[in-house]
Amino acid sequence: MMLDCLVNFATATNPMLAATAWVDLTAQVSMVVLVIALFLAFLRLILGPSLPDRVVAIDLVAVLLVGLIAVSAVETGEVIFLRVAMVVALFNFIGTIGFCWYLQRGPRK
Repeated sequence: MMLDCLVNFATATNPMLAATAWVDLTAQVSMVVLVIALFLAFLRLILGPSLPDRVVAIDLVAVLLVGLIAVSAVETGEVIFLRVAMVVALFNFIGTIGFCWYLQRGPRK
């Protein structure tokens, strides 16, 4: 019963949060900050002195991408963006675990 209520609320055609001016302004400012952080993370990815630094930078880029998708969902009021963000976050987690396993294993002798 509670899940049906949440699903009906999430699929409503009238977005409640996207209607206010403060939420719109905050979403735009958040987008700018996240894009700047994304640029700095790409810079670390390119200039990273070691492989673990680059792995952390890739993880940060994926987390910032999830943040951008979530802010887009709030700004537009579309629920499908939140589902996409969850899938991206899941793949990011699995990829980070794989990279860590590879780094911990070390080079083959």
